[in-house]
Amino acid sequence: MHRDPPPSRDKTEANVSEITPPEFPAHPLWPGLLPWQHLLCAWILGMLAWEWPVPGTTALLLYLTALLCSWSRPPGTTRPHLPPPDPSAFSPGRQPPWWKNIRTAAPPLLAFALGVATVHLLHPVPPPADLPEINHRKPTTITAHVDEVRPRPGDHFQIILRDVRIHPTENSSETTPRALGGKLLWNWQSPPDVPSPGREVRVALRIRPIQGMANPGMNRSEDYWARQGIFHRAYSREANTAPVYSGAAGPAWEYRRQLREKLISSTPAGQGQAMLLALLMGDRSLLAPETMDLVQRASLAHSLALSGMHLGFVVGLGWLGATVLGWVRPQIYLRLPRPKLAVLLSVPLVLGYLWLGQAVPSLLRAALMFGSWGLLLLLNRQRVLLDGLFLALLIILALSPLAVFDLRLQLSALAVAGLALVWPLGREALRFTQRPWWQKPLAAGLGILAVSTVATLALLPLQAWYFGRISPHLYLNMLWLPLLGLAVFPLGLTGLLALLTPWTAPMAPPLLSLAGGILETMVGGLAALDQAGWLKASIALRPLWPQILGYWMLLLAVAAWWRSPQSLRPATVFLAVALLVLPGLTTILSNQRSQITLRLLDVSQGQAVLLELPGGSRWLVDGGGFWSWDYDLGRNIITPTLTHGRPPRLTGIALSHAHFDHYRGLFYPLDHFRVRKFASQGRGPEGRDGSILHETLNRRAIPETVWSKGDVIDLGKGVVLEVLHPDTDWLTADNQNDASLVLRLVWHDRPLALLPGDIEQPSIAALLQSLTDAPDALRAEALIIPHHGSRTSHSPQLYAQIRPDIAVVSTGFLNRFNHPHPEINQTLKDMSVPLLNTAKHGAVTIRWTGPNAPPRVTSERGGRINLGKEKK
Repeated sequence: MHRDPPPSRDKTEANVSEITPPEFPAHPLWPGLLPWQHLLCAWILGMLAWEWPVPGTTALLLYLTALLCSWSRPPGTTRPHLPPPDPSAFSPGRQPPWWKNIRTAAPPLLAFALGVATVHLLHPVPPPADLPEINHRKPTTITAHVDEVRPRPGDHFQIILRDVRIHPTENSSETTPRALGGKLLWNWQSPPDVPSPGREVRVALRIRPIQGMANPGMNRSEDYWARQGIFHRAYSREANTAPVYSGAAGPAWEYRRQLREKLISSTPAGQGQAMLLALLMGDRSLLAPETMDLVQRASLAHSLALSGMHLGFVVGLGWLGATVLGWVRPQIYLRLPRPKLAVLLSVPLVLGYLWLGQAVPSLLRAALMFGSWGLLLLLNRQRVLLDGLFLALLIILALSPLAVFDLRLQLSALAVAGLALVWPLGREALRFTQRPWWQKPLAAGLGILAVSTVATLALLPLQAWYFGRISPHLYLNMLWLPLLGLAVFPLGLTGLLALLTPWTAPMAPPLLSLAGGILETMVGGLAALDQAGWLKASIALRPLWPQILGYWMLLLAVAAWWRSPQSLRPATVFLAVALLVLPGLTTILSNQRSQITLRLLDVSQGQAVLLELPGGSRWLVDGGGFWSWDYDLGRNIITPTLTHGRPPRLTGIALSHAHFDHYRGLFYPLDHFRVRKFASQGRGPEGRDGSILHETLNRRAIPETVWSKGDVIDLGKGVVLEVLHPDTDWLTADNQNDASLVLRLVWHDRPLALLPGDIEQPSIAALLQSLTDAPDALRAEALIIPHHGSRTSHSPQLYAQIRPDIAVVSTGFLNRFNHPHPEINQTLKDMSVPLLNTAKHGAVTIRWTGPNAPPRVTSERGGRINLGKEKK
């Protein structure tokens, strides 16, 4: 047989160029992505860059650098299916010409630009606010169709309404209903009857535009809802709303509702029942918020979100069925191997579970991923996990490009990508099926722990950024997930199937009760661990975007080293470590600068002021808070804002007075931050709130200090807080507002800001009277308007004494008190003092970069504020 001679080195080099497209050379940091997969990555980065332009563009540049650097791969690193390269081909004189670099970079750059354009064209635009029929203080009658119902913990339902038509009021000249524009989010607490999708509803609701709180380093709720085409919301509680429905519920919804009622009647009441309903049907309405918090702190929150893990349990039943068939008829494997048979048997199970879970987006996307993996498996593809992920992402984002911003999709994709990159470890972990029977339980537990650890490592930056806390209790997955997959799911799904026919229905209650009982015991075990103090979650430093990129670069480098140690590049590791470390060093250097920052946080109808002082000292004066315990402002707003790029530490916390809109947001940071001291005027909250505050201070050993009129608090580096009010007489005032601390921030005898709490006209008059001999004692460049701009605190004489260059006020969006009062706006306008309102501008930051430097003012919604132009 004639054989061709071995190619020469020159021919080898030519063959390498012919076999591998020069546009997308292989790179050791990823396992040989295909050209379309590179383009998909660049397209995704472009879409993300629409919202985060600097991080997205930087990620693209790093990506392109990695692609271009693959031309200069060191000798000895070979690509699969290619002959070894000639070492001389990688010498400095043999670098690829510039036009090849352009050819390599051009397609990803075009895909990146296409991603930016995609979001720009598809992102919903808010409708014009020209509907006089809407009054957020009065009910507006609407007619709409129920588009979607989302059960939430605590018997709370989010009802999405589409085709919303506003009926004209009695005094309106309009005679026909007008379109609202976009969908309406209707939050209904404890509804007596949950409407079904597709039905028409006529109801009177208080409708208002969606606008969340805008603080540094935080996402905004209006952006989240806008991507779903929702721009307005309404809220109702229990039976105080009387909607009128027309049209019949769809047969699928009605049958699912009956199945839900049968499941509830077949199981004993409790959190085990609630968890079973959440796992099988995606309905969390019976779950208590305390149970959700317990599960989250135990690193088990992923077990309650309908996602790929739950479909994995369902597919596991298909694998079990394939195994049983193999025992009965072994010859079936000759025609259809067990993996392919498991895929085919899983299809109806997956479709049924999709129906049970109402095909919520997270479950539907997980089904697309499993479908992609199953298809590639049936086609005998070798790299099923990674290629299936890319195929699923392509389908998902082609159908709904804005899903790229969905946190659930981001977490799922990153978890699967992490597993794909370290698949050798995962393959070793899953070989427990080949072990002796007595070793399988331990091997299975270790395998689950290994897979959970890998997925958690891949998700760590996003978890820290989005959730602000890290739970170290991954080990609980070793027991929790096997119980779900091997006991709860088989029992629960079998019980639901038994409910479908009258002949098997008597079998359902024992099965469902056993599944619910197991879950009740599991929740009780978590509660016992929590009582013993073993479920503490750590408040994490929320990373800055360079640290997120650096972490993932380092993870990719480690994965590349795991596959091929000689592929590790010191330059990549150095750059990754630099991205991880430099932001922290920058923060440390910034702390040493001679500058002071006052930030009035956006906490809705409340007040919270953060002072950042030379040397890194930070003081929090008040923390906001709501009258209801349903929303923890300290956990959800104060803590994430304070930990963005900084550790959870505060030099001190000061409470101006004991009203819940100033102190309830302090409970969480007091319990989880390292706080050196707590200060107040000595009159704290009473009742339950007072017990919580004192118990937390005692347990955390935080010393308490009482400030009173005449005290000068030395904050270091020439910075002091002058306490101007109250004295002991005012502490006994009937009105807590009149007992508020009034603090003046002074830096080297330069009065920077006045923080007057919620003082009202009686205490304002007393304050002015006591300072008649010192007319400049109230002078300050920045004034926080007292009592959120209430008319009861309006005092032109006070403003005249302060003579501020800028005034800021903390109010809630469309608050029912109409704060700030128009008289205050007019008085400040007459004085040529600009007024910034957190409800309009978001968090306001005032920074003095030196003892003699003018203040620089920025806001989250308005950017840089030019005081000179404002005053003109």
